[in-house]
Order: sequence, then structure tokens, then C-alpha cells
Amino acid sequence: MTNYAKINHADRTIVMDRAFAKNAQIVGSKEYEQLQACRKDYPNYSVVQRKIKRNAAKECYRGLTYVYMEEYIASHEHAAIFRRKYDELRLLAECHSIRYPTIKKWFLNTYPEVARFGMENLDVREVPLTDAA
Repeated sequence: MTNYAKINHADRTIVMDRAFAKNAQIVGSKEYEQLQACRKDYPNYSVVQRKIKRNAAKECYRGLTYVYMEEYIASHEHAAIFRRKYDELRLLAECHSIRYPTIKKWFLNTYPEVARFGMENLDVREVPLTDAA
């Protein structure tokens, strides 16, 4: 994807992406020259940086790291069985055939109580010990 500046006539703005804005700060750069040309062509338009829209409904499991998963598995019943499966998934992840989202999905399916609690500021020592059959 290339850096860009886009003219939004409806809002009367010149919209830049983050990389373009950073490069436009350097006097004499290609982006600087393009921005100055846009400002010359549209002197009454304001210059803004594009903001990425965030999905507020997206489930976020902040803090759900591999270390957290390992400690959580170790603190529950049948830890040896689930740890073997987890280690197998981690080995596959190191070989690049699967990624973190696959391991996260397995972990949340195996321990659905984690998904219910969420992961906001949850310390491993605060996790309630429940049976995970």
C-alpha cells in the first residue's frame, strides 16, 4: 500500500494516512511536495490525518498470552491432557502451520469460563479454580 493524500470535497478536507503525514514533515520529500500542491490547489480545505475505525463490538482478550494459557492450564484438573494438546499446538505454531488465533480459539473452547470473565486486568493468581471437564 502506498502513502496517500486524498481530497474529500464533501467535508472540505485533505486526508492523509499516518505514513504520509510522517513523511510530509520532512521538507523536500515527495510527500511534502504533494501536500503543498494539495494545499495550493485547495487553500480553504483543512488537512487531517485519517483515523482507523475500531470495531467496539469485537471481543478482545487482552492479556491472553501463551504464558497465561500455560499457567491457567497447569492450575486446572486434567492439566496433563490439555497441556499435551497445548504443547502440540505450540509446536505447530513454531513451524508456522498455525498461528496464535488458532491456539486462542482452542483455549477458549477448552476453558469457556475465560471467555465469560474476559481478560481485562485479570491476574493469573486471581483466576478462580473451577473444574474443566
